[in-house]
Amino acid sequence: MTTGVEDPASYGRYARHELIPGWRQDRLADATAVVAGVGALGNEVAKNLALAGIGRLVLCDPDTVRTSNLSRTVLFRPADVDCGVPKVTAAAAALRELAPDVVVEPRQNRLGSGVGLGALRDAAVVIGCLDSRRARLELLGRCALVEASLVDGGTTPWGGEVRLRLSVDEPCYGCSLTAHERSVTDVPWSCGDTADAGPLGASVAATALIAAWVTLAAIRIVLGEPPEYRLVRIDGLLGLAGPVAVRRDPACPHHRPIGTPEPLAVGSDDTVAELLARLPAAMEPLAWNDFRPAGSCPHCGASYSHAPDAGAASRLCGTCRRRLRSPFSRRLRDADPELVLRDLGVAPGEILPALLPEGKFRWLRLDH
Repeated sequence: MTTGVEDPASYGRYARHELIPGWRQDRLADATAVVAGVGALGNEVAKNLALAGIGRLVLCDPDTVRTSNLSRTVLFRPADVDCGVPKVTAAAAALRELAPDVVVEPRQNRLGSGVGLGALRDAAVVIGCLDSRRARLELLGRCALVEASLVDGGTTPWGGEVRLRLSVDEPCYGCSLTAHERSVTDVPWSCGDTADAGPLGASVAATALIAAWVTLAAIRIVLGEPPEYRLVRIDGLLGLAGPVAVRRDPACPHHRPIGTPEPLAVGSDDTVAELLARLPAAMEPLAWNDFRPAGSCPHCGASYSHAPDAGAASRLCGTCRRRLRSPFSRRLRDADPELVLRDLGVAPGEILPALLPEGKFRWLRLDH
């Protein structure tokens, strides 16, 4: 409200924040948040965190802007659709205009190839804004390995839910699923996994509502005072919001952190040869993502190089379009030594497992 009286507290960009008991703008400014999924919910959450003054935002999403995004996103424009602009690129450009002091890093890739375990470990909070069970479980599993604080949000047509997992000892999204459900590869979901044929209807109203809850939880975590609830469901039609108890499932696999990794002076922009040169010959470094060793098509003879598994397309010959039957691998010694690690799906700041002859693992953290 404008009173006509100049208020000294209005001088600074974040002056009104500082009037909130317990608010620490300096903690926000020093913090990194990773946002996985930059569609409708991720758009709104990223916008909220940028305006709140988060220091650094890492945005990860493999997709481009679509027309259906425009009714529920504040950071995308029709021109982004026309030009096929990646979601993370469009969002980053808009965020830099909204909040020039915030460092925004776009990663156009799947989570496992876009944000390394080390980066998740270092983040003050990781936020899931994803729309499939497979993606949610992948994010949950990777956060569990490095004990990253996770806020996972999802919408229904008139509400949604927010889940927090701040310790591997706590119940998680995986605990609420059966073993069969945890093994399903990719089922579109909306909050409670009620959709089995495709995404449910969605609106900007529900998106903004759930994004506000997600943002509040994320900010409280950054400030060192996380909410007491771990799952809250919001029903906009009934005007109800309340916590839901979740019990730990002893069979859930997402409760096994890897511990402290060993630093390795190699980055994702270095070659396989540079990685192997720093390791004992008996150590077997592994990638998290499948890749196809180089070879030739048995049908037409066309050669193909190493490539990450990007789905069905990567299993077909690029020349004759017939199925390639050569196996995929995760053994980095199977790759061309001159290939750059990121071209094999190794994310910046990744923590790689390395198998020892006695069957144990060591964990190696790339330095960038």
